[in-house]
Amino acid sequence: MKANLIELPGRDLWHLITYKFRICPTVSQEKILNETIETCRCLYNKALADRIQNHSKFYDQEKVLVVRAKKQNKHLKAVHSQVLLDALFRVDKSFKAFFAGIARFPKFKRYGRFNSFSCPQSGFKLEGNRLYLSKIGSVKIVLHRKISGVVKRVTVIRDIDQWFVALTVIEESSTLPKSPEIAVGVDSGLLNLVALSDGTIIENPRTLKQSVERIKSLQRQLSRKKKGSHNREKARIGLAKAWRKVRRQRDDFSHKLSHKFSAENNVVVFEDLKISNLVRNHNLASAIMDATWGKLRVMTAYKAERRGGRVVLVTPYGSSQKCSRCDWISPTKLTLKDRVFHCLNCGLILDRDVNAAGNILKAGLEQSLAETEPLLIRRISKFQSRKQRSP
Repeated sequence: MKANLIELPGRDLWHLITYKFRICPTVSQEKILNETIETCRCLYNKALADRIQNHSKFYDQEKVLVVRAKKQNKHLKAVHSQVLLDALFRVDKSFKAFFAGIARFPKFKRYGRFNSFSCPQSGFKLEGNRLYLSKIGSVKIVLHRKISGVVKRVTVIRDIDQWFVALTVIEESSTLPKSPEIAVGVDSGLLNLVALSDGTIIENPRTLKQSVERIKSLQRQLSRKKKGSHNREKARIGLAKAWRKVRRQRDDFSHKLSHKFSAENNVVVFEDLKISNLVRNHNLASAIMDATWGKLRVMTAYKAERRGGRVVLVTPYGSSQKCSRCDWISPTKLTLKDRVFHCLNCGLILDRDVNAAGNILKAGLEQSLAETEPLLIRRISKFQSRKQRSP
């Protein structure tokens, strides 16, 4: 479950929450779902090619889709109009993200790399344990938790041989902002996943290490199969399921740990690690990705915001070299083999990760206080400064 806070004009604070549930389509419904995803994938690739070659905009492509494309293509007719428009919107959104500098240039989606479609406004209805999807039918949904609010968007997701639905719900916020009294600093690592400023150390579960031998064996089996054969497809699905198990173990651990952080603390301070730069070290890339630092940070952020807390990111530079009690800086740089920090000024002897977490907490509290204080320097425009200098 994910949550975002939004403020609607003339109203109070609202939650935009996404719930994920398992759905159980019949054989005929599963066939229609697969065909819908394939139609959206082809439409996405055609819209992307049109963008690259003709520099068309979203509304131009929408007009062509409504006026000509749906009348000429029977596959487009079989899909709800809002689902098709969402595929075009994904292309537009990917280009906006590229030009904003937060994503790479959009790529064409090959078969198997496009696994979802969305109904952003209409074409769905939730009644009890049945979810009605336009042109697909009534699908059984496993509601393992109660949802409240109004469903605004439905996204159907294919995960290998299983189907899920993400329901985006908007509801009024019932939590009040907390005062930043209880705070904790989090130092991320590989030997220990995290060390907290209160002295708690949580070991790295190393989920990939538990399944790496099975994954290697399945990869060898896949490489020996003939391309295009039925046995190769069975081997591919088996390998994908093994990787899915690792992914779900990581998600489960991150969800539980982020829930603990957000429930027990009002302010959680993390290092602002540039993970994309760290994974360039090929000796540590696999271990860093298995630790899922970024996922833990994101999950803690939205859970803390929903409870009225916040997550603060600070620069990690020098956090291991400074004493968390007296701010003395060690003249000799600690290596990864040095696991204990010894302060020659105040005599503090502490685990290096716990000491770093204390420094992270200090920096985070200073940063959060500075963000709430007004600016000391009032910025004025060039016109105002010119007016003040004139006699």
